[in-house]
Amino acid sequence: MPNILASQDAKAECLLSMWNYLPDHLLLSIFKCLPPRAVLTASQVCFRWYRVALDEVLWRDLFYQHFRIGRGIPAAPRSLSWRSEFKRLHFRTPFVESEVIQQHRDQVLHVSFAHNGELFATTSKDGFIKVWSPTYPCTLKHEKDMKDYSWKYTQFSQFNSNDTLLLVSGVHFGSHSTSGEIAVFSLDDEFELRCRVINKPYDIFGAWYNDSYLLSGNLFWRPNYASSSVLYLNKASQALESERESVVTCLYKFLNKNASSIRTILVARCPVTTSGEIDRRQSYHSDMSDSLTDSETSSLTEISGGDDGGTCQPDKLSVECTESHAGVFKTSDNQPGFSVSGATAAADEAPGFAEDCHLLADGAAQAPSAAEEEFCDKYLIFTMGEQTYTPHQIGIKRIAASEMKDTIDRLKHRDLQLVPNNDVEPHSDKFDGIDHSIELHGHIIGMCLSPDHRFLYVNSRTWPKGYQISDPLSPPPIAEEIDIHVIDLVTLTEVGSLLRSHKAYTPNDECFFIFLDVSSQYIASGAEDHHGYLWDRHYGICLQKFGHSNVVNCVAFNPQDPEVLVTVSDDNSIKIWRSQNRERAVKRSTSSQNLE
Repeated sequence: MPNILASQDAKAECLLSMWNYLPDHLLLSIFKCLPPRAVLTASQVCFRWYRVALDEVLWRDLFYQHFRIGRGIPAAPRSLSWRSEFKRLHFRTPFVESEVIQQHRDQVLHVSFAHNGELFATTSKDGFIKVWSPTYPCTLKHEKDMKDYSWKYTQFSQFNSNDTLLLVSGVHFGSHSTSGEIAVFSLDDEFELRCRVINKPYDIFGAWYNDSYLLSGNLFWRPNYASSSVLYLNKASQALESERESVVTCLYKFLNKNASSIRTILVARCPVTTSGEIDRRQSYHSDMSDSLTDSETSSLTEISGGDDGGTCQPDKLSVECTESHAGVFKTSDNQPGFSVSGATAAADEAPGFAEDCHLLADGAAQAPSAAEEEFCDKYLIFTMGEQTYTPHQIGIKRIAASEMKDTIDRLKHRDLQLVPNNDVEPHSDKFDGIDHSIELHGHIIGMCLSPDHRFLYVNSRTWPKGYQISDPLSPPPIAEEIDIHVIDLVTLTEVGSLLRSHKAYTPNDECFFIFLDVSSQYIASGAEDHHGYLWDRHYGICLQKFGHSNVVNCVAFNPQDPEVLVTVSDDNSIKIWRSQNRERAVKRSTSSQNLE
């Protein structure tokens, strides 16, 4: 027996010796055949295996294989390594269903975050506006039943940029009512109501122009399917005892045709694209005062799919690499890699889904300072129609900072003619022009801005090829697939490929908004197929499906922590999704508190 044991020990020692003499390139080839979790396990055997397991070529291959990304697509800008990119997509992307909140009594229609990430608001068909703290566990901070003000339900909310006021948009009672209202609440006190203004049609939603003024709208019908859409500038804090004498003035008046109207307004900073333009803006305002740790790898687990959540199949996406940039560091086998310093990433971009950060090299898309914010030119962006009543175009109107500053100054001193209740059409027959329009050939059902306001993302359900419209009240049928269009607000053109993995089923006359949101690295959207969806902006791949039991109406990233995402649904629920990294921190913190 001792001879047998000695023989086995000798064989094991010999085998170990053979592994020790295995060249690095052969060991690397073996590691390439392993799943990522096995590679991490093997890296703990000895220092040499650990060194080989950190090889960038290895993690580049594992990255492409695991996430099923075409090798023509290089690493995202500002990536430190292929390994760090793998860990970002797996460990720091919100996959985990962390909390489920069931405190609304009806369908939850919208969710929005404060810019500082410390609050989020939800609206619902139960008529309530609710404001929450996102800190685990989520707690209710404020709520108001807007049925006390003859609202049928609340549909939209938006925080102003300094997070002191909350705009809430809703719908009035009436089975066929298109009338709505905007209310503004203070967040610095006990959720005090500051003002109320008419908003018609209700799906204009409303938008902040700056911290103190907001935009609303009204619609006035004319003969032959024509109408005029009037947009108003409103002071956000007004004396409630005189709320029917609002501090408000007409800002723009647009002519509509073929039963269409202006809807879904957004306000975006005009991107500053050249150093000369930056210098001019600085001169104009010269009078103004003014990562990952190695321990994280141990959490790597396989991502599983399923009806209640999981990974999407990337083959549903269409991503093509068409643009090339200079300065790419090549790996030993002449593949796109990273610079030695880690500061410059490989540079081909998946069009339309590249991170905005690489645009900053030439001064593009730089956000103004707080002092400049009020005095930089802005874009008024809205949906509109020309051939039919359904919104199928994006309209853009540039708001000149100098003119708006004069309007606000005169409004402060009430030197302008004020509108008693926003419900009477301005007498002037002069109409304002639209600076630019973009045809999307389909029914627009959602749009949002990238964090730096460089790109506009639009949810749309396309019309059939070769469509013809003879009756403005009978638009073409719309596709079940939802496309995400990307519009560059510097060139005012559509860029990039389209995503077609989320679905909607309602026809034109029942079609409703499906809200989407964008962080610096990800895109997320709701859908009618009972899931929310998450894509990577650079790689164009679908990373996750967020399961609900009914339509997912809206999604929102925490702007200060994109590892946290909130989805809301017709199943009356609010779900908080956190990354594995955040969920681990939450559990650790909870365990520590329990021990104390």
